[in-house]
Amino acid sequence: MKIKKRTMALALASAMLTGTLAGCGGSNGGGDAAQGGGSEPTEIIWMIRYDEPKNYEAVMEAVNEKLREDLNMTLDLRFIAPGDFVTKMQMAMAGGDDWDLCFTSHWANNYASAAGKGALLELTPEMLQKNAPDVMKTIPEHLWEGIKVNGKIYGMMDYQVMYDQAGMQFLKSAIDEQNIDVNTIKDWDSLNKTIGKLAESYPDKYAVRGGGVAVTDMFLQEKPISTIMTLPFLMYDEETQKIDNTKFFELVAPALESYKLWKDSNWTPADAATMKDENTLLAQGQILSRYQRIKPGVETALKTSTTQDWYVVPMGEPVINTNAAQSAITGVNVNSEHPEEAMQLYNYIFSNKEVSNMLFYGLEGQDYEMVDGRVKPLENAWVAPAWQLGNQFNAYLTVNDEEGIWEETMKGNEEAALDPLFGFVPNREPIETELATCEAIWTEYKDILYYGLQDSSTTIPEMMNKLEKAGLQKVTEELQKQVDAFLAAK
Repeated sequence: MKIKKRTMALALASAMLTGTLAGCGGSNGGGDAAQGGGSEPTEIIWMIRYDEPKNYEAVMEAVNEKLREDLNMTLDLRFIAPGDFVTKMQMAMAGGDDWDLCFTSHWANNYASAAGKGALLELTPEMLQKNAPDVMKTIPEHLWEGIKVNGKIYGMMDYQVMYDQAGMQFLKSAIDEQNIDVNTIKDWDSLNKTIGKLAESYPDKYAVRGGGVAVTDMFLQEKPISTIMTLPFLMYDEETQKIDNTKFFELVAPALESYKLWKDSNWTPADAATMKDENTLLAQGQILSRYQRIKPGVETALKTSTTQDWYVVPMGEPVINTNAAQSAITGVNVNSEHPEEAMQLYNYIFSNKEVSNMLFYGLEGQDYEMVDGRVKPLENAWVAPAWQLGNQFNAYLTVNDEEGIWEETMKGNEEAALDPLFGFVPNREPIETELATCEAIWTEYKDILYYGLQDSSTTIPEMMNKLEKAGLQKVTEELQKQVDAFLAAK
């Protein structure tokens, strides 16, 4: 994967002529990287999952001016389109490409898999304390348990909302026009009635995005369902402390029936399972409802990304599971020539509000203006995902943000319940062949079930039969031993 590196020759020449490196005045973790004497800055390549923003050259020039001054480093921030990210990162990892940091998670560029395959560098406690002290002291200690793979850490958590809470978003103009009270939605039946009314009132629009909803935490009276690696046939039953292969599908039957209803009623886009440009339809007001993770300020974020106003309604209780902890991680390339400098740069950005906000919002006057101490984005502005770039809590409030949004989010992180298997990451080695086959079978059937493409009453038995033949029993027995040992050690 060849991506042209950006260089700022004039600024570099200036920095080299100066011959001294000024400190930033705060903790930046980069003391060991600064070479002094006008030496060549160390370039760190960081891969993230996002379309390249406008005004890239100007923003990165300003960022690198600060990095050269404070760390004697430069950052080559490489944006990879979401639809291409997994494939390109797999190629980069397998091909030994030149990069230092990358976005990884349980849902894109799989973190546990990358760590297990040796693509990510193990970050020992000593390395983390030396090179990323601000990260370590900021993120609650118990959350680090959620990103351990076989007891070891292979990345630095991007600090953001860490808990999961199910919700639905509804286009405000449609809801107000139809005089619908979305706060009365308490179960799948009432949700389906609301979606049905939208479909009837707006036959030229899509009443619901369709399927893919995280059924593990929708409309459950107690705790969200706990599963191993999000595999529904490996559900953990806290009451019995046993892995159950079929109970998940019994518990989520109303959800699967709802997806089938949505599909059969043509309430969803025909390509719901393969759609790549959902945001355009949302911005055009063509999609009237969809699943949405609840978090403070989510309505403002949706307004910014879609230009539309939305109601966002909770449909479950907040919980922190292993996947939530692994939802946004920055990993270090095991083959990086500058692993410690890469960690130091990440730590510097994590703890430096000025540079963080350059990466989040771009440059004042070019990409945004300040109004009463808040950010007001301008047209054709830089836009980047703060939740992938260190510490989202560094972000300046925008003109639309609610006061206290970051304090409320941190409070949620502290108060949300922990999944009973929080921190459990299975050792795949004894069952790698069987487990990989079972995962492939689930991949084959997941969209069929979650997008209502076929009747679940026939699809699930067919899938379970294949899983049994693939060695599901062996997988279950081995993982049960590992779960028992994990719980005994807590």
